[in-house]
This record gives sequence, structure tokens and C-alpha cells, in this order.
Amino acid sequence: MNRYQFEDLISDYLENKLSIPKRKEFEKYINSNSEFREIVESVKSTMNSIKSMKPVPVPDGFMDGLNRKIEIEKNKPERFTQYRKTYFGFTPIYAGVFSVALVCVIWLGIQVMPDTQSGNSSFTLKQAPQVVIQKPKHSPLLTNPNTLNTLAATKNEDEIDSTSIKEKQRKSPFPLNNKATFVKDN
Repeated sequence: MNRYQFEDLISDYLENKLSIPKRKEFEKYINSNSEFREIVESVKSTMNSIKSMKPVPVPDGFMDGLNRKIEIEKNKPERFTQYRKTYFGFTPIYAGVFSVALVCVIWLGIQVMPDTQSGNSSFTLKQAPQVVIQKPKHSPLLTNPNTLNTLAATKNEDEIDSTSIKEKQRKSPFPLNNKATFVKDN
């Protein structure tokens, strides 16, 4: 006999509802340990104290009213607020608000995160200052008569040269005239 079987058979033993072989086995089990005997005595004293209690008078129709209230509670529809579906402990509305807030925080974190190639932040609060090149109003070259000829020999300053430095330094293409023959396949 194990502990669970012992606990299940206590009330049957005290009410004398066990068969003789089961009763002998139960008594052998409680005699093997004093703790089990104390448990049986405790249950026995509790049952005797319940039997010795005086009945409480109730008004007429008490049982009918009690049964009616029990039936009403059984047939009562479930309240939606008590059994709401939750996601990670949040109601659907709060889960949606939390999800939107989480996406915004992640997006803002990505925007503020520094760029690993340039070391700058990819999100700037101010625009970078633009470089503006202006012609000088008073230049020592313009007032010196010796440099006027060299300035006149250069390009017109109002014209803008759109070729890049690489394009200016590029060599002219190699001429293939009279050096290659192209054959057309039929």
C-alpha cells in the first residue's frame, strides 16, 4: 500500500466499510509508522466534532431557494470581460498599441544608428551646410596689370566646365582604322 491508497481508505476505515483483508492490510500499514496513526486519529476527531455539532435552524424554503440560485448560476451566460482572449498578457487593443509602439521604437533606433562606413549618423537633425563658391569682388590678380593678360588667356569665368578630372586625364581611344577586319557571319 502506498501513501495515496492510505489517504483514500481513511474514511472507509473509520466508517467500517472496508472488507476484512483490506482492513487488516490498512491496520498493518498504520501500525508500521506512528505518523500514519496520527493522521487517522486526526481525521477521526474531526469527524466526531462534526457529528457533535448542533444543527443550524434555517427558514422554510431555504433549500428550494438555494437550488434555484444554483440553477441560475449554472445557466448564467459567461461574461465576455472575464474570459477575454489575451496575447502575452495583453488584451487585443493593448497588444495592437504595444506592437505599433515597438515598431516605431525599432524604426527610430535604425534611423539614429550610426552608419558603419562613414561613421556618421544616418539621421541628421540639421542639413549639412552647402559649399557655395563665389567670385571674389576684389582680387589682387584683377588689380595687378601684369596678371590681367594671364587671366584673359584663361577660360571665361562664367562658363562651367562639366568634365570631371578623370575625364580630362583619360587618354584618347586607340584608333583601329586599317588594323582590324570585321567579318560578318551568314
